[in-house]
Amino acid sequence: MSKENPIHQQDQALIEAIHSQHLERIGAFGDEAIKFQDASYTVGRQRGAKEANEALLADLREAAATLRGYEALHRAKGTNDSTAKAEVNAALAARFEATIAKATE
Repeated sequence: MSKENPIHQQDQALIEAIHSQHLERIGAFGDEAIKFQDASYTVGRQRGAKEANEALLADLREAAATLRGYEALHRAKGTNDSTAKAEVNAALAARFEATIAKATE
């Protein structure tokens, strides 16, 4: 033990060993905290994506039903112009319905 360093050499070595163990534990804890944070973030993103997908599907269903309604109205008119409009509405509705079917397989 010297005047400059009042801690005995053996004690200093023990203190350094304990400090190293402490740093290893803190580092491992930090790594685990990061893993937990990443997993939590992933769960939140997946939930958000699922909610967005459900809302989008609901909008597509409503749009397809609206287009089918327009199709029926145009067909009921029975003119060449209205039949052409009915076909456009039918084609768009079919595209939306196909997308909905793929998304809900």
